[in-house]
Amino acid sequence: MVKPISILLTISLCFGQGVEYSGPEDPAGDIEAEREGYMNGNRVYLYYRNTTELSDWPRSNVSKWPNNPDGTKMLDGIGLLVGARIYIQDDLNDATVDTLPITSLDNISQNEHHILHFLQTSYREEMDTDPTGQIEWGFYPVFGYFNQNSEYPAMSTLPDSWPPSGWPSAEGTKWPGEWDGRFGKGVIYADLETYFVVNDAHDQEYLGDDDHVKYY
Repeated sequence: MVKPISILLTISLCFGQGVEYSGPEDPAGDIEAEREGYMNGNRVYLYYRNTTELSDWPRSNVSKWPNNPDGTKMLDGIGLLVGARIYIQDDLNDATVDTLPITSLDNISQNEHHILHFLQTSYREEMDTDPTGQIEWGFYPVFGYFNQNSEYPAMSTLPDSWPPSGWPSAEGTKWPGEWDGRFGKGVIYADLETYFVVNDAHDQEYLGDDDHVKYY
């Protein structure tokens, strides 16, 4: 029987306007939380980072199918793209900075507004950065979803990579010592799963001094 291989990507604060968020209150993503690992279930061999990036280039031994000496490199690199359109209320006063989001879809047509577009990812090149060039305006992984003493992201086959005190939830943490995967508490159907959370809390692209419309 062929079993699936799963990569679970949960993006904090990525939800439709007007829909109340009920998940954990995650901290800002942190470059110190970056980890990497290999998915090798179901005849696949795939390098990944907990920033959502899969495979790499020009490295050769980072993706292969089938996972045997005759396997072929599958891809050079993939980064998850998440897009959003944000509506900001326009107070029709050029002397002020507009910052208030319109959170109800019913109110969009009833109010003057600006439109901002976000498109986030994490990739090995061509990333926007802050003015210092040190902080990428993209995804960083969040602490809490893996064992900080582990060199790997949380993986279903490596219990030592799981967060020791349990998984973040709206009520605190849950299920210490159990896998929190695609199929629920402690249930592992796939050959291999990995679980991590990222956010774009460091992206301050629309907070510049010359921006007349600001949103964060």
